[in-house]
Amino acid sequence: MITKLLDNELRFALAAILGTALICVMAIPARAQAPRVVTPPTPADRLKYPPESSAIDSSYWDLLYPWNVDTQMRPMYSLDALRQATNKVESLLKSGLSEEDAWSQSLPATSQLMYQFEFNKTIVAVTPDQLRARLTVTPAQSSDANLSIHIAKAEMIGDYKFGSPNLGPVSFSCETTGPVCTFTWPAASEDKKYWGALNLQVTLTVAGAPDTFVIGRDFYSSPMVAGQFTGNFEKKIVNGSLVIDAGVKIQKHMACFVSANLYSVDSATPLQHVERRMVVDPSMKTISFTFFGKIFRDYGDAGTFRIQDLKGQCENLAYPAEWFINSQAHEEGLEEFLQKGEEAPSASEPTQIYFARDDYSYTTHSYPNSIFSGTEWQSPEKTRRLELEKKAADDDYR
Repeated sequence: MITKLLDNELRFALAAILGTALICVMAIPARAQAPRVVTPPTPADRLKYPPESSAIDSSYWDLLYPWNVDTQMRPMYSLDALRQATNKVESLLKSGLSEEDAWSQSLPATSQLMYQFEFNKTIVAVTPDQLRARLTVTPAQSSDANLSIHIAKAEMIGDYKFGSPNLGPVSFSCETTGPVCTFTWPAASEDKKYWGALNLQVTLTVAGAPDTFVIGRDFYSSPMVAGQFTGNFEKKIVNGSLVIDAGVKIQKHMACFVSANLYSVDSATPLQHVERRMVVDPSMKTISFTFFGKIFRDYGDAGTFRIQDLKGQCENLAYPAEWFINSQAHEEGLEEFLQKGEEAPSASEPTQIYFARDDYSYTTHSYPNSIFSGTEWQSPEKTRRLELEKKAADDDYR
């Protein structure tokens, strides 16, 4: 039986070997190609639009598919190889080597087998939202061999900030004709142990191979949610921009990043991404997304539009949400808080809480391009940024 210490070592090893799914994007078949091309703004024109609004096209995968997960093939190492690598890494880290270099020097140079996890989502964001994962094992080299695998156990391992607890077995079923198994797991409750970066850990053997293998994949679980969108929308044109108010129910006063995408319905083309950095509160009934008029004008966008891909990611903070949103205005309070050095609850808890995931969308009526304003973004923040840039340029000149 693997001891608790070994479980933690394997968790550390697997995290380094496999990477984390939370910052990766799923490889998805491309949409029909459109002529729209958005290039990154130059320093001279990056302040034409407000910082929360950006023009996008079909190449902006990370913005267009905010819930998807990496599915690339990865090498499969035996349990003994992971034990040896973990011990070697710990020694190399003490000598001052970086973690990345330590693992590259400790793992076997080659692997005979590869595996792939395909998750239906990278974030489980409500109870009882369900994770589904499909595992496929293949030879590392091209081969006609039809592998046969046996799952000894499948477990869910909790976030390391809660001590990497074993959250129990994960249900699975395997195909009889090939090395493919499917796993399903729902967050059983809003208990904190189901919160954070969880790891689906599978112990298996492969017919013809003497070794036992342990593989895993991370995803993020937010069984308690900060709020949810209701599916109610209202649209309006304000100062030449399209503003869509999305109905919300907020559970807690928090600092959040709230985002949405706007598509052209006529061409099925992504047009704009809006991401707001804001404080949300239970008193709120709507969150407004402003799709900036000059972006429509600059790219000739017109017709019927659809808002979709709504997402809310909130920060689990030990200090007031307002301090996070406007750190300059609350610099003194933040410094005093950090100087106290007290152990805050959030230091031993995961850092994010999400809005409940949904598939809500809303389609507008048709708009002509002329209804949108071609005026550049103007605000005190823009003036301040320009003044800071001018001061920096003057200092460099001197």
